[in-house]
Amino acid sequence: MISQHWRRLGSWLPAALTAGLMAACGGGGGSDGASSPAGTANIAAATMRVHFHRTQNDTADWGVYSWSGPLAPKTAWPGDRIKFASSDGFGAYVDIPLNVSAGKLDFLVIDGNGNKNCGSDQHATFKSDIASKGQEVWMLEGDCTVYDQQPAISVGSLGQARAMWLDTTTIAWPSAPASGASYQLYYAANGGISAKAEGVTGADGAVALQVAGGLSDALKSKYPYLASATALTLADGSAATLKPRLKGQLVVAQFDASGKVVQATSLQAAGVLDALYATAARGKTLGVSFGAGNAPTFALWAPTAKSVKLNVFPESGAAVSVDMVEDGSSGVWSYTAADASWSNAAYYTYTVNVFSRAASNTVVSNTVTDPYSLSLNANSQRSFVANLADASLKPTGWDGHAVPALDAPEDIAIYELHVRDFSINDATVPAAHQGKYLAFTDSTSNGMKHLKLLQQSGLTHVQLLPVYDIASVNEAGCTSPSVPNAAADSDQQQAAVSAAKDTDCFNWGYDPYHYTAPEGSYASDAGNGRVRVKEFRQMVKALHDAGLRVTMDVVYNHTFAAGQDDKSVLDKVVPGYYYRLDNQGAIFNSTCCANTAAENAMMAKLMIDSVKTWATQYQVDGFRFDIMGHLPLDAMLQLRSDTDAAAGRSLYYYGEGWNFGEVANDARFKHAAQDNMAGTGYGTFNDRLRDAIRGGGCCDTGASLFRGQGFANGVYLDPNGQSTQTRDDLLHLTDLVKLGMAGTLRDYVLTDKDGAAKKGSELAYFDLKAGYTADPQESINYIEAHDNQTLFDINAYKLPQTTSKADRVRVQNLGTAILTLSQGIPFYHAGQELLRSKSLDRDSYNSGDWFNRLFWDYSANNFGVGLPVADKNSDSWDLMRPLLTNPLLQMGAGEIVTSRDVFRDFLAVRKSSTLFRLRSGSDVINRVAFHNNGPSQVPGVVVESIDGSGYAGAVWSSVVVVANADKAAHTLNVDALKARTYSLHPVLAAGSDAVVKGASLSNGSISIPARSVAVFVAN
Repeated sequence: MISQHWRRLGSWLPAALTAGLMAACGGGGGSDGASSPAGTANIAAATMRVHFHRTQNDTADWGVYSWSGPLAPKTAWPGDRIKFASSDGFGAYVDIPLNVSAGKLDFLVIDGNGNKNCGSDQHATFKSDIASKGQEVWMLEGDCTVYDQQPAISVGSLGQARAMWLDTTTIAWPSAPASGASYQLYYAANGGISAKAEGVTGADGAVALQVAGGLSDALKSKYPYLASATALTLADGSAATLKPRLKGQLVVAQFDASGKVVQATSLQAAGVLDALYATAARGKTLGVSFGAGNAPTFALWAPTAKSVKLNVFPESGAAVSVDMVEDGSSGVWSYTAADASWSNAAYYTYTVNVFSRAASNTVVSNTVTDPYSLSLNANSQRSFVANLADASLKPTGWDGHAVPALDAPEDIAIYELHVRDFSINDATVPAAHQGKYLAFTDSTSNGMKHLKLLQQSGLTHVQLLPVYDIASVNEAGCTSPSVPNAAADSDQQQAAVSAAKDTDCFNWGYDPYHYTAPEGSYASDAGNGRVRVKEFRQMVKALHDAGLRVTMDVVYNHTFAAGQDDKSVLDKVVPGYYYRLDNQGAIFNSTCCANTAAENAMMAKLMIDSVKTWATQYQVDGFRFDIMGHLPLDAMLQLRSDTDAAAGRSLYYYGEGWNFGEVANDARFKHAAQDNMAGTGYGTFNDRLRDAIRGGGCCDTGASLFRGQGFANGVYLDPNGQSTQTRDDLLHLTDLVKLGMAGTLRDYVLTDKDGAAKKGSELAYFDLKAGYTADPQESINYIEAHDNQTLFDINAYKLPQTTSKADRVRVQNLGTAILTLSQGIPFYHAGQELLRSKSLDRDSYNSGDWFNRLFWDYSANNFGVGLPVADKNSDSWDLMRPLLTNPLLQMGAGEIVTSRDVFRDFLAVRKSSTLFRLRSGSDVINRVAFHNNGPSQVPGVVVESIDGSGYAGAVWSSVVVVANADKAAHTLNVDALKARTYSLHPVLAAGSDAVVKGASLSNGSISIPARSVAVFVAN
């Protein structure tokens, strides 16, 4: 499959990527001017003529948006498009002068509102003689194919769904009606409809549709992307009439005044399914549940199914298939067993007979697992009849076990950890537990000892990378490749890893298969449905017993597969419902895979029910939502309310609030992106602080990795020979660091580099507002995560190559200390405190155990273990080789332990006072101040004071944080600090960093060593 991890896009995207982040629909080609239609003018050399036919010839607002290939690429979406300016017998066309060296034209056909003719990027490859001859391609309305010969004009493909049935009375037609046009809705119980200009055949019947003008205000509000659509209404909209028709094929056809079919298309039906069923269905318990006597009831929402069978496979005894019964008001099919004999002793599937557009517009019999599966057998072939309340599925002491206390969300400090990474390389873990849930129960292992050390210093939460059931690891037969211990810059290691990448046991797990079942590859017996559940609970309890809360990384924004794929589940039960469809009825995949649609009521219910299960049945303490910006804000707020109520306690919720793709800028609904989250209490990952500290952007590659130094790694003050950044660049990044230390609050006012008083929302981060939070708990402060290069690896690019080992450690600690002491929630990637390296890998999601190794014995940091995997990194290999062999980048136990101990010191400093964990945005605004500001500041030095007067848990009346990013020590005077007597924080005074012990603050005079963070306190 295509990696999902290229798209973990910091916070912003170039316009060309925003235009379409999906695989191509159709390849180009081309022909010369000789094949032009009659009447078409000759085409100039080095020119591409793009033809476009729309049925109603309404092309005036349409054009070609092309970011690569034209002499003048377009970058301003959507206005900067090359409009169709001419016409011929086929339709509209435009001639585009080319940059022949580009090799192809990358483009989208769009209108002025950004509506795409095809939901995916399109391409036309230049012919070899393009420099001397013209070339042309043809496009049809709603067709993703790029034709190199003029195609026949059809009335449309019924494999597409361009009309949307929104409620019981309204169908949205995608274009304005032509004069004299009429419309019919056709239905066929078992499919078989076809359409030609001469008419529609194969239908069981038809209903006339009336043109009602535009959509109602209520529908425009609910479906803003359809604001310009035509509303077609049904004369008969009764539920009794509609429901049977929704179980078969549905087609809308447009006729002209002479009675010929002009357009025909299938329908998207999620809206009407919600209107008919959601109110009743949301109140149902889906999946398997247990009533009197523990007899299981099976319930599946499948309102478009013609029939559903339950297939049960007892662990002893013969398999059984029974018919399920549909509740017509909810669309839920159910069956209750006669007794408890299947409880925790059987597996099951459903056989769903359902009409599916993905099955070539036929009725298909899908045997499928339960979307609400609680556990499964190996490789998720069958769901397990799991009674989670049964004692056999609980470890000793599970019920009522103590969850570590948490006074306020601002006290949280998160450690991101992959279950397999944690123990697969730890020889102190029993072999049977390595890479498994049970490794966390080995309390004397090196890994658990390390986690306990961090907890004692102030770590509160372990965030587990996906531990729900994933599709990308063979649970019944994965293997570990043999990797040669070759040279530091050899390609042999990656070759071995790459050869096994689809058969080994490693994957990050952003490949959801079943959202509410534990992943089997981490269990000691993946084939036993009881084992997954019990061992997952053992892991959670072991972490709780170690004083650590547990958060889960959850991925409700997409699934691994859809349609009729072998690993598709949702789309085989209610085809087309659970996924976000484009204006042709294809599934969006801007998040990498098949994007789910939590704006649809039953997808939102599935997500909420799943999270509630993890919170109540597994005592999970918080949730990190992958690509949270693709989820509706109202669904996320409902999720938190429902989950906290079910759990009986407040949990913490956070995620990636990136603004991109088809939902960007609230295009489809108000989404859970950064700018919408202020005041919600949801945390979002803070790219502002990340980029300011480490430099560059999330997705830099090649030489750009060297050019953008950050505050911590030498911008302007220690240039690396490739960076051309100025003093002004340094001061702007310093402003972003200060704002990050103040929780990136939108209303926090600081004096910027030019001496102007600005709110956080008035500072710039690229073309965005830097400040966006209302409360510190809404900022997840990080500079390293599973995505992109580790901090150590990015510093390998950013720092001058002659930087000493000791200074490299200081730079790592400098960045991490600023992160730790910033208001908000500090977030650490496992091993960040140990100088973790992935040998420069920028995307290790499928790079195996070798490039993801952790060393809890502190013997190595995994740098220089070979060139990273080719498919993500080969374009930068030549730049990597001299880094991987640089002896100043080879870290030993001394450097690693030093880094660990300094990290622990700053965790302990944060823990020592609530002043580093202020409880509200107003507390930050009223108590945090910055000094050494404006154009005359000492560059590279941040001075922050926090007023502790009368503040609960403050311990001190004032604290001062000083960060010096320069490679030279500095002394500066701050008059505002003269009034109190300060001393070095006791943790640092007794700590592991001898250099920082030389820092002082006396009578307003600060002395701060190079590349150091010092904290001073006043009683």
